[in-house]
Amino acid sequence: MKTSFVNEHVEIHIDNGIIFINHLTENLSLEAAKEIVKQRLKLCYGEKFPLVLDLRKLKSIDKASREYLSRPECIEKLCAGAFIVESLFQEITGTLYLNLHKPPIPAKLFRKEKEAIEWIKSLPCSPY
Repeated sequence: MKTSFVNEHVEIHIDNGIIFINHLTENLSLEAAKEIVKQRLKLCYGEKFPLVLDLRKLKSIDKASREYLSRPECIEKLCAGAFIVESLFQEITGTLYLNLHKPPIPAKLFRKEKEAIEWIKSLPCSPY
């Protein structure tokens, strides 16, 4: 059973029942967003997972990508999302995105990976 995927845009892996996505580039295009969702769904093997998404390197997401990522099929097989940001700008942008798109799963922004993982572990859908 494959538990990881890497390309020039992203690293995805599953560890202890949590799916981790780490963006490797500063920009996210629609093409890259579609590939990330496709690969994440392949790794889920039909199961639901909580997500820890590291956005610290990401500086911009084009409008088409933001709209695509807010679609229900892009949240498929996720039961929660913890988003790691680095800057105040990312925090404000992330908060606006979550408030505008209102994901149907618990979602929260964090500055530290450890805090994001602790929050994920506290949720009912967590494997812990």
